[in-house]
Amino acid sequence: AGAVIGQHGFGIVDSKDLTILAEFGVVFLLFAIGLELTIERLMAMRWHVFGFGTAQVVLTTIIIGFTSYMVGLSIEASIIIGGALALSSTAIVLRVLTEDHAYNTQVGRISLANLLLQDFAVVPLLVLVPLLAGESENIGLTLASAMTKAFVAMVIIFFLGRMLLRPLFNLIASAQSNELFTAVTLLVVLGSSLATESMQLSLAMGAFIAGLLVAETEYQHLVEENIMPFKDLLMGLFFMTVGMGFDVFTIYDDIFIILGLTAALVICKAAIIIGLTRLFGFPLGSAIHSGLLLAQGGEFAFILFGFASQAGIGIISESHAQTLLLVVTFSMALTPLLSLTGKWIAQYIESSTPEDNDSISLEDITDLCHHVVITGYNATSEVVARLLEVKKINYIIVEPDLKRVRSGRRKGYPIFQGDANKVENLRAISLEHAKAVIVTISDNVLMKKVIRSVNKHFPTIPIVVRADDLRNAQTLEKIGATSIVPEKYESGLQLAG
Repeated sequence: AGAVIGQHGFGIVDSKDLTILAEFGVVFLLFAIGLELTIERLMAMRWHVFGFGTAQVVLTTIIIGFTSYMVGLSIEASIIIGGALALSSTAIVLRVLTEDHAYNTQVGRISLANLLLQDFAVVPLLVLVPLLAGESENIGLTLASAMTKAFVAMVIIFFLGRMLLRPLFNLIASAQSNELFTAVTLLVVLGSSLATESMQLSLAMGAFIAGLLVAETEYQHLVEENIMPFKDLLMGLFFMTVGMGFDVFTIYDDIFIILGLTAALVICKAAIIIGLTRLFGFPLGSAIHSGLLLAQGGEFAFILFGFASQAGIGIISESHAQTLLLVVTFSMALTPLLSLTGKWIAQYIESSTPEDNDSISLEDITDLCHHVVITGYNATSEVVARLLEVKKINYIIVEPDLKRVRSGRRKGYPIFQGDANKVENLRAISLEHAKAVIVTISDNVLMKKVIRSVNKHFPTIPIVVRADDLRNAQTLEKIGATSIVPEKYESGLQLAG
C-alpha cells in the first residue's frame, strides 16, 4: 500500500509527512516486546538466551559487518548492516511456529531463546545509529559512551519505575475506568521514551525499559490489551512509510543482485545458527530446522536502515538502504518455505535414526525448564496439549507405545517414547524442573505406577490425574495424586449443562 501511494507510485502521500507518527510505531513495538520479557521467563531460559542467542548475534554481526567493510562500505555502515541483518523476524517466526504447533518443540524453544536475545540487541543498535553518525573519530569510545549512557538510563528508569509504577497502576485500577487506564498506559510509554530521548538516546529504548517494568506487575496483560490497538495501527503506518521508499524500477534493474544477496544472507545465517546449535549440544535435525527458520532478516532491519539513511544521519546511502530493505523483504517472504524445508530434513534425519524402545532420547530435551509433562498420548492429552499451547506453556508428552509416538509426531506434538514410571526417564525429561505432571493414561495399573514413581522421587511436583470413577479417584488420591478429574462425573456435568 505504501509503495502504491508513495512518491515512487501515484505520489499521493509524501513519506516525510508521516515520519514522526511512524516512529511511534517503533516505540510501541519495543514496549510490547518489553512486556513479553519477564524476569522469570529469562531466568528459565538464561543459558540459551544469553549463551546461544548472544553468540549468534555477535558472530553474525562480525561476519556480515566485516564482509560489508571489505566491499568498500564505511566502518559505521558495516556495523549497522551487520547488526541489523543479524536479527530475525520475531513476528514471522512466531507465526510459523504457532501454525505448525511447534511452539513447544525443541525448535520452538531454540527459536524463542534466540528471538528474545535479538529483541534485547535492538535497543543498543537503535542507540548506536545517531552516535555513529557524529563526528567522533574513535568508534570504540563512541560505543563505550553509548553503552554507559544506556546503562545509566536503565538504572534511573528502573529505580523510579519500581518505586512509582505499581502504586500508580493500583490507584488507576481502583477507579475502574478503562479510558483512564489507557491514558495512564500511554503516559508511561511516552514519558519513558521522552526521558531516554532527553539523555540523547532513542525514544524506543525508554519504551522498551517501561515494558520490562510493567511486565513485573500484575497489570501486564491488561496493559497489553490497551496498548495493542495503538501498536498495530502505528506499526502499520511505519511499514507503509517503508513501502513509500520502494522504487519498482530499482527492483527490476537490480533483481539479480537482490536475489543473490538474499541467498547469501539466508545461507550465512543458517550456517551460523546450525553450527552454534550443534555446538550447544542440540541434535542435527533440530539444528537444521532452526537454522532455516531463523535465516531471514527481520522487521527491525527496516527500522535501523530507515534511521541510518535519514538526511540528518546518512550512515548508509539511500540506494544501499533500499537494496538492503528489498533483500530483507525477499528473505522474510521465503520463511515459510525455508521452515517447511527444515522440517522435512529434520523428519528425514529422525526417521533414519534407529529409535530406542526403552528410554527417552536425552539430547532432545535436556534444555527443558518450567514445563508440563503429559504422560500418555490419546484424545484427552491432545486437548490438554492444545490448551497449553494457547497459554504458551511449554509441555512434552511421554508415551511408551512407539506407534502412538510416531503418530503424534506426524501431527506436530512434542512427544517422546518412554515409560514414565521409570525414574531414569523421569530425570531425562527434567521432571525436577517441571511445573506439573498430567497423567492421561487409561491403563489403571500403569497410571498407579506412574503416580507412585513421581510421588516417591519428586514429591514437590503436582500430579493431575483423570479417573474413570469416584472410587478409583479416592484410591489415586491415597497414593499421591494432587488433583483428580473423575471422567464420568465431568462428562455428566457437561451433558446436564
